[in-house]
Parts: sequence; structure tokens; C-alpha cells
Amino acid sequence: MKYDLKIYLLLLLLFNGFCFGFYQNPKSDSIALYVEKNHYNKALLFANKTIASSLKNKNHQKYYDTSIAKSAIYFKLHENDKAFKVLFDALFIAEKQKLASYKIEILLKIAWSYSAVLENNDTARKYTSIGRKLAVLNNDVNAQVSFDRLSFKIHSATNSDSAFYYLKALEKNIKKIKTNKLFCELQNNYFVYYTLVSKPYLAKKHLDSSYFYAKKLTKKELATAYGNLGYHYLTVEKNYKKGEQHYLKQLQLYPNDTTSNAVTDSYLNLSYAYEQLEDYKNANIYLNKYINGTEARYNQELNNNIKDIETKYSIEKVENQYKAKQQLLEDKQSKKTKIFFIFIAVLVLFIILFYFFYQNTKLKQKNKLQDIESHIQQNIINATIDGQENERKKIASVLHDNISALLSSAGLQLSAFVATHPNPYEEISKTRSILKEAHDKVRGLSHELLPTLLAKFGLFYALQDLCEKNSNSLIKFEYVSKVPHSKRFQEDFEMKIYFIVTELLNNVLKHSKASKAKLFIHVPSNELIIQIEDNGIGFDDKSISSEGFGLTQIRARISSMKGTLQINSKPESGTTITIKLPIQE
Repeated sequence: MKYDLKIYLLLLLLFNGFCFGFYQNPKSDSIALYVEKNHYNKALLFANKTIASSLKNKNHQKYYDTSIAKSAIYFKLHENDKAFKVLFDALFIAEKQKLASYKIEILLKIAWSYSAVLENNDTARKYTSIGRKLAVLNNDVNAQVSFDRLSFKIHSATNSDSAFYYLKALEKNIKKIKTNKLFCELQNNYFVYYTLVSKPYLAKKHLDSSYFYAKKLTKKELATAYGNLGYHYLTVEKNYKKGEQHYLKQLQLYPNDTTSNAVTDSYLNLSYAYEQLEDYKNANIYLNKYINGTEARYNQELNNNIKDIETKYSIEKVENQYKAKQQLLEDKQSKKTKIFFIFIAVLVLFIILFYFFYQNTKLKQKNKLQDIESHIQQNIINATIDGQENERKKIASVLHDNISALLSSAGLQLSAFVATHPNPYEEISKTRSILKEAHDKVRGLSHELLPTLLAKFGLFYALQDLCEKNSNSLIKFEYVSKVPHSKRFQEDFEMKIYFIVTELLNNVLKHSKASKAKLFIHVPSNELIIQIEDNGIGFDDKSISSEGFGLTQIRARISSMKGTLQINSKPESGTTITIKLPIQE
């Protein structure tokens, strides 16, 4: 297993240790009930009525709670512009009415949203500074703690020297409140800071203090403490046995959870610990748990994204028209997903059985273990990528053939209505505009998932178009091929080649700093040769010790297609990548 454990665990620590959940979105019971049932349209309508009545009756608490809940719904639907507009409207009213406590609350939400949602730390730092000064002026210690915590998170994420200043300010204010939860978070943040500045023994001192307080709190804090202790033992003391013990304790706190980020990351860390202990059996078991949990979460997030798209671009009248059809489609999708999971489970089970059989019969051949593990990982990567490509095709098909068609049909119905009514209601015109915008966005998303040129006209049209789209004022991509554009291969083969080339061209754009690049295509006899050249900064290809996950995926995909990939590069001499594949027509 090859990965930078320190960086990986530190990222995990930053997400778990800073306790981003310090801010809870207050919601009325009705809005919360609608959101739980995914009735976002009804929740927004209820929020609008509540905001209007609260302003009229000067019920400030109700107004600001509802505004924050409304912004949370927009953030959920990825309508970030609308979410920020709601927050800034509330901020404007708070400033106009000189309501300092509510202004502090809104500034905290705005700053947190810029940092966590948009990852815009510069803007988040600006509003954090404004809110912190106002909290100090109003002697609001709880708000000061929240702003100091967020400031520490922002400055730590950007490696700023001010991180320690805000950590000390946070400590000063927490001592005024004196709760075990805050003391636990403070010690955990000290652990994070000293870890970031490479002072592991000071970090361990605060880690022990954090664990002391965590034992008095809920299992959430205790799980974070176990995870941090496991990280310390694995990366600093190299005591893999103790690291294993703490991660197992962490998992015992969530016996029914197999898919959350915290649990799957613990699986991965346990796999690493067992590998170092040369317990390859348990290393492989937890590696497979990590892969299965990650895939399950990916599919769950994918299904959630589909539901969000349906909710975002539909209205109640349209929803009533295709509700029965959509339910049938979801049932079919569920069956296909179950079949896919069964296939993956059988494949993983087969690999595990084969692994143990090989270990029992070839115990003396330990030098071949790395090759076996590499083969297993390649199979899993290929199976995962196949699943992702199938999902892309299915989602694109659903968007284009069903949702897009339904939106278009609804638009035609409204057009027919307008044609027969010379003076239609303004709402009809607005509805037509909304349907058109939804139709265009759904169609655009389906084209991103599965390019139209690739599906209709084939690989060579799509690759030439890809070169033209990636060309700009900084870099020119040239497509060179004598192969007729009309030549077609097997559909799956073309799709795999297209996404491989897309990833390689993206690498040229991101890393090469080239001004020119060429894509050569040759088809001698039954072989497809793809060559990508650039005049960028290059690198020493002989000094590469490891590759990024993207290039690893490409190698695994090409290997599964019985092809080869060769990289030739030297500093300041550009890079040439050559791929050779047997043709699948």
C-alpha cells in the first residue's frame, strides 16, 4: 500500500479535529419536516411566508432563524448565489435596525459558508475579522470562541503564522466559559497546530489532554481522540500495535457504521498498520472494507445528487405528471444497483479466496506478495472505473431521455397554452423560462457525462473536438491523424479511450506549463497508437518514485485492455506519452 500517510491523516484530522459543527442551522419545525422529506419547494414557500410575516410583526428571532434555514436549503441544492443573497439580505436588515447580536450571528454564518462551502479563505477571513471585532465590542464570549475557532482553522489551512495567535486567543476565551467540551476541542486544536509545525512531542502532550476530556464527553469526541492517538502512534512513534488498538477502539464506538468518512478512513489506517505488522490477512480485509465502504458512499452520494437535480429543476405541477414514471425508473435503477453490488461482492470474495489459497500454497514465495497485491488493486480499480463509466452512461441516459424529454414536453404544453391565450398570466411566462433553463442545464449535464460527439460520430471526431476545446491563448493543442473520422470501434472501447486521453490532456494543462501540444493518432493493422507531446517544463522520468492516483488509474485501465503506456520526459525538454492498444471493433 503506497500513500503519504502523514498528509492523509492530517487532512482527516483537520476535518474531524476542528469540530466544524460548531454552528447549527436553527430551523422551525415545519421547515425541518419538509427538508427531512426532501420537499424543498414546500420548505422554501413556507420560509418565504415566515420571513414576510416575521418582518411585518418585527419578530427578529424568527426572521433570522428562518433566513439561516432558507440559506441552508439553497446550499443543499448547490444554489450558492441564492444562499448568500438570503444571508446578506439578513445582514443588511440587522445593520439597518442596529441589531448587534443578530449581525454577529449572520456574519459567523457568512464567514463559515465562504470557508466550508466555497473554500474561499480570503473572503472568509474578511468577514471573520469583522464579526470578531463586533463580538469583542459587545462582550459576546461565545461568539468570540466561534470566530477564534474559525480564524484558527482558516489560518492553519493557509499555513499562516497567525494561526498560533488565534489559538491563544481561543484558549483565553474558552477559560472564561469553562466547559469540558471546549477544553477538549482546545487541546485537540493544539495537537493539530503542533502537528502542522512538526513538533510531535508537544502535540502528544496536548493529545493526551484532549483524550482526558473526551472520556467525559460523548462518543463523537472520544472517537476523534482515538483517531488522533492512532495517527500519532502510526506516524510519529511507529508503534503500529498501539495504533491498531486505538483505531479498533474508534470503530467499536460505531459498530453499525461502515460508510462514513471517519469509519472508512479508520479502515484504511488499520490496513496500513497491519501491513507494517506483516499481518497481510487483516491488512487485506480492512483494505477491502475501505474500498466497499467508499464505493457505497459514492453511490449513495450519486443517488442524492440525482434527487437534488430532480428537485432543483422541477415544480409541483411537472412533478405530479411524471411521479409514477419516475418511481418506476427508480425501482429499475435500484435493481440494477443491487445487481452491481452483488457482482462487486462476488468479485471481491473471489479475489480474497484466491489470495488466501495462493498464500497457503506459496508461503515461501513472499517476494511475490507485492505483485499479487498490485494485481488485486488493479482489478478493484478497474471494476470501480467500469462501474463509474456505467453510472455515467445510465445517468446521462436518464437525464437526456427522461427528464429532458419531460421538461421539453412541459414547455411545449405551456407554449400551446400561450398560443391560444393572447394575454397569459405572468406566472406562465416565468414558468416557461424556468422550464427552458432547466431543460438546457439538464441537457448540458448529460453532454458532460457522455459527450454527444463521442456517442453519435465516434472517437476521432470527439478527440479533435477535445483538442479544440482545450486550446486557448496560453496553449495550443494540435490534432494530427490520417485515420478517417468515420472509422468506428466498439462503444465501450471508444469511451475508455476518450476518458483516458481527456485525463492526460488535463495533466498537460495543469502541470506542463507548455505552449504547444500535439495529439497523434495512428492505426497500423489491428493496433491503436496514441501519442501526446508537449513542449513544457518536463521532469526526470527516472527519478519518479510514485505516481498520482489519476495516472495509476490510467495504467490500470490500459493494462486491463492489454495495452502499454510509456512516458519519456526530461527537465526543460517536454514530455511524450505513448499508448499502444489492441483494437476492439
